Amino acid sequence: MNKQSFFTTVPAIALATMVNLYAQETTYTGSITAKAGVSLANAHNHENDFTLGQTIFDGSFKTYFDEAMVYVNGQLVHDAIGSQSSNGMSGFVANDGSFALKLKEAYIDWKSGMFALRIGRQIVSWGKADDFQITDVVSPFDESNVVAYDYNEAKLGVDAARLSLLTDKAQVDAYYIPFFTPSILPFAKKNPLRSKIFPETYNEFKLQYPESHEDLELPRKNLNNSEYALRASFYTSVMDLSLYAFYGWDDKPFIKYTPMTSEDIEFNELYHDGFNVSGKYKRMSMVGADAAIPVGDFVFRLEAAYFPNRHIQTTPEYQFDLFTSNKNIQSSKRNDQFLSLAGVDWTFTFPYIGTWTVTAQYISDIVFKYRIYLDRKQYEHQVAGSVEKSLLNETLTISASGALDLCLCSSSSEIAIDYRLTDAITLSMIGDLFLKGSEGKDGTYGIYRDFSGITFKGKVMF
Repeated sequence: MNKQSFFTTVPAIALATMVNLYAQETTYTGSITAKAGVSLANAHNHENDFTLGQTIFDGSFKTYFDEAMVYVNGQLVHDAIGSQSSNGMSGFVANDGSFALKLKEAYIDWKSGMFALRIGRQIVSWGKADDFQITDVVSPFDESNVVAYDYNEAKLGVDAARLSLLTDKAQVDAYYIPFFTPSILPFAKKNPLRSKIFPETYNEFKLQYPESHEDLELPRKNLNNSEYALRASFYTSVMDLSLYAFYGWDDKPFIKYTPMTSEDIEFNELYHDGFNVSGKYKRMSMVGADAAIPVGDFVFRLEAAYFPNRHIQTTPEYQFDLFTSNKNIQSSKRNDQFLSLAGVDWTFTFPYIGTWTVTAQYISDIVFKYRIYLDRKQYEHQVAGSVEKSLLNETLTISASGALDLCLCSSSSEIAIDYRLTDAITLSMIGDLFLKGSEGKDGTYGIYRDFSGITFKGKVMF
């Protein structure tokens, strides 16, 4: 056992021993999940390649002490593809990306009367959107994989203290987050997604990217760089309403392209032979709201978020022009941004065909005072939907979901079949399809075309 393992394993064993000695009640749950994914014929560059190969042990325990509760959830991942990456905060990852030890959540809950306190690593879920980020900006995501992607499973915990005020009709949560946790990016060299997020060339120029999260410019760990969040939720017979406020950091870095130059000795000239790519995290703030309104068999969902003076990524061309004009390279410009969602859930039962659940969403994203040097369109919008049906006494579940980018008509779709072999064992087959948009443009989803494929999954719970 090396020094690092000693100083992490021994305290964990000591904590578990103390918990068992003094706990009034302790419950353990766990699961083992095996996943293997292979690309389809339309995957082009990755045809018949394995895109996913993981075995995941997930374990958690809850321990109760009078008015308090301790909860810990962690994962041990073996990755046959070697696609595991680190953000320096959420776990330990082997250098070759084949193993990862992740601490998803570990917190203490205390409740007395109208007040509750949660301290430790916790996953924060905001908003009413289904698989889209609108107001859900507190917890970052593991973005190192798009195959058989699960929005909720990809969420990462943040180290925070949450103080709550509880009543029958309302709940107010105030968060203090001392340490910034970034999203996990596909830095692992064997990760199939790396070449899409970090391409080797741009307009025939070579790109030299950071090798790991350590090469990015992260906020210093000091009091001034803390994050703050507030949520107020109200529950009435007419609707559920929540208000949000957040002041913190964008979870993904802003990319800076610095031209690399070489000297031609023969002609005594400098020429550009590529770009050195770096990344920096920047501040942001958000205010938002959501509502869920039940009407018979329908539930209407509304959500909106306003980001004042938010940093927006600039294009490589604009940064190169600044460089050639001897001006400071700016990886971002500040603009106001507004995101919104309108959705509906419909659960209905018909004779002979049983109960179905259908969802539909429209998502819009606009940047005000737009300039052409921003690396996005001024107005981006898309539609998404899903349908789910359970059969054979709810042992077989079939679901289909998809999203269509309305700007360039790129799309993503997924069909999943889950069969519950026993109460503890579930077998699944998941098909993902990503298509380019009009005129062969990537759009929102076309960039992932090579990851269209089929994933086989087995899960045992205990």
